[in-house]
Amino acid sequence: MTISSLNIYIDSKLPDEERIKSIELQIPLKIYSSDKKLIGEFGEKRRTALKFEEIPEHYVNAVLAAEDDDFFSHSGVSYTGLIRSVYRLILSGRIQGGGSTITMQVAGNYLTSRDVSLFRKVKDIFLAYRLEETYTKEEIFEFYVNRIFFGNRAYGIAAASEVYYGMPLEQLNLAQWAMIAALPKAPSSINPLVNPARAQIRRNWILNRMLDLGYIHPEQFKLAKNAPLTANYFGLVSEVKAPYVAEEIRRYMIQEYGLRAYSEGLEVYTTINSKFQNSATNAVEKGLESYDRRHGFRKPENIANLFPVNFFDLSKEEQLLDIEDILISDSIDSNEENELSLVFQSLEAYAQNQDRFLAVVINAEDFLRCLTKDGKILDVLWSDKLSWARPYINENRRGTKPRGFSDILTEGDIVWLKRDYVTKSISLTQIPEAQSALISLDPHDGSILSLVGGYDFFLSKFNRVEQASPLLGSNFKPFLYAAAFSEGFTPASLINDAPIIFEDNALEEKWKPRNASGKFYGPTRLREGLLESRNLVSVRLLREIGVEKVRKYAEKFGFDKQRLPSDLSLSLGTASHNPMTNAAAYAVFANGGKRIKPYMIERIIGRSGEVLYEHKKEEPKQVIDSRVAFLINDILKEAAARGTARKISELNRKDFAGKTGTTNNAESTWFTGYNEEIVSSVWMGFDQPKSLGDREFGSSTALPIWMNYKKDIIDLIPITNSLPPKGLSIVKIDKKSGKIANDQSKNPIFEYFLEENLPN
Repeated sequence: MTISSLNIYIDSKLPDEERIKSIELQIPLKIYSSDKKLIGEFGEKRRTALKFEEIPEHYVNAVLAAEDDDFFSHSGVSYTGLIRSVYRLILSGRIQGGGSTITMQVAGNYLTSRDVSLFRKVKDIFLAYRLEETYTKEEIFEFYVNRIFFGNRAYGIAAASEVYYGMPLEQLNLAQWAMIAALPKAPSSINPLVNPARAQIRRNWILNRMLDLGYIHPEQFKLAKNAPLTANYFGLVSEVKAPYVAEEIRRYMIQEYGLRAYSEGLEVYTTINSKFQNSATNAVEKGLESYDRRHGFRKPENIANLFPVNFFDLSKEEQLLDIEDILISDSIDSNEENELSLVFQSLEAYAQNQDRFLAVVINAEDFLRCLTKDGKILDVLWSDKLSWARPYINENRRGTKPRGFSDILTEGDIVWLKRDYVTKSISLTQIPEAQSALISLDPHDGSILSLVGGYDFFLSKFNRVEQASPLLGSNFKPFLYAAAFSEGFTPASLINDAPIIFEDNALEEKWKPRNASGKFYGPTRLREGLLESRNLVSVRLLREIGVEKVRKYAEKFGFDKQRLPSDLSLSLGTASHNPMTNAAAYAVFANGGKRIKPYMIERIIGRSGEVLYEHKKEEPKQVIDSRVAFLINDILKEAAARGTARKISELNRKDFAGKTGTTNNAESTWFTGYNEEIVSSVWMGFDQPKSLGDREFGSSTALPIWMNYKKDIIDLIPITNSLPPKGLSIVKIDKKSGKIANDQSKNPIFEYFLEENLPN
């Protein structure tokens, strides 16, 4: 075969060198808050492309020293390198790696096969010449460093810098640049996280080469060579605690874009406010833990119940396992090793993190000794702070105060431990069984500002903001009263708060609704009935308006009529709706009567910066009389001052309105509070409905979560001051009768009325 025909043959086997620009980086899906903080990242490969001018000079020189110091002067092929490869071939009789320039590596990695063969090497040489003719040296260098694998899912130098050092490439030092330059040779074995000794040898070799090539001064070399390895695995560093948000967005993106959403470098910008979100997450965690501790320490699962082997029966006759003795012994036999592995496997079944993790109790006498899944033994000292751990009996009863671990734990118990990084201590804790959900939204456009779907996403991915449908309880009452005001009732209308009994053939027994206090208050103005959440007033009011009228009116707020009971129990909140629907309904009051649709995605950006989707702002539709909305807001502001929501007064703000909610037996508890800028709804209960306790109400469970959340962000929420809309009049009335005040009125007060419903 002639040289010419060989060229033609090889040329026919070569790919188009310009195809390299069409080979796109696989960039993960990234989700951001409205203030551009990272919420989550999804995708197998982490890649970010840098331009040559963005790459630090020292890193460029480190790559040249490690791979190809003649890169900027040769034509794509290093003849000295090829000679070395041929020499190795003669000695070993087989093709080996090495001898490739950066240009040849680009050709081999992205345009030819990855097999090690003589023909592949020849193809790389020919293609390298083509690449050099087609692209600049800087572009070829970009192809190399932006696409090469650095280990730990990091493709490209930008991703490697973030994965190993948690910082952008330009913020690293010389020793760190040399370490990253060392990785491509063998990203698995020459890796500072896997084999620090080999990684340091390779790093220092590169530093020596940089010194020999005149890239660095002796002082720089000495400082960098003596520097310790500082690499660590940073992985995904989320700046916002919003796993439920991330999961909702992920599912939507897969539904809309398919699996390519994981690799196309799409960026989703949400409406989530990072400060609000982090505060909301912390408030939910704190509120659930506080409730959980009020009800005592639940007896944990014992590992002996999980396996047929009784690990902690130390009977010599049965010759079973004493874990503590085994761990401190010099050797263990195969049976003991198998039993230990079962212990560790049992701990792996639970979602754990660095702050909170599981361990098995191996001693609970003078102190608590535990075995972790890593095989470590930890000792925990008793503290007075554990006085909360009175044994749980039921939701209303606890046992006596424990004096030590032996009062509440036995060997083999699987317990949760919590690490405090401030005090550097470890303490006993437990995971709440109750759950909660919190959502905040902007009542003007429906943009979701924060969303927490439960205590811990990694323990339960069930998003209670959207997927749960708990009973609304008294949180539904403002909608009943709004319907009443639209039907001619006024805040001064009287309804008798007195015992009432309903007989229904569909019921097994007579229905006798009662107030939470167990008392009856006689004729009651509707303002007082709502702000004190009087059940009997609500029942009688619904009967006077008519159930069907109220159900139809409630549809205006976004409630599904089919989910609204068609009987008088509706007045006590027996409708089931999720927290998002509830918050959106309250937004109608907050914005003066307009219905909004909650949304979370503001825009989606493609890999080239193009806008693939942008939320279109729509003018909300007026669905109820703005005057009715004002009346409800005014009453619920008073409830925040002296009614069931009076804890709000601790915020020292008069612009917030709020309503608690507690269902029968406290199986579902609520608090929804708002002003004109933000609506926030909180629910607490159990996923499988059961009582939270006889002494638990929306004011003791959901409201404290709302308060802790708002206290943290209150300075970021503008103060609002809504004025009465046209068509409202303010009249002095008699506090007792609700009629226009006269000379005999002892305690006259002012009240708002729709002009067409003024009292006589």
